[in-house]
Amino acid sequence: MSNDAIALVVDEPIDGHFYWVLQKQDGNDCRPIDAAEGPMPTYGAAMMAGIAALQRRQDARSGPPTVH
Repeated sequence: MSNDAIALVVDEPIDGHFYWVLQKQDGNDCRPIDAAEGPMPTYGAAMMAGIAALQRRQDARSGPPTVH
């Protein structure tokens, strides 16, 4: 995993309660850098919300679009 790699993990700590977590490699460990504020009803919903969070991070890193 590269230093800039971020992993999206979906966890179900309680039956029917799915949470997404974005994790970044920190040496030999992974540390959470962002997570769902509350549970989602399905794995798919949590995965899609996590993907949206990844996209927001990428958009923030890229800056505003340039107009030509």
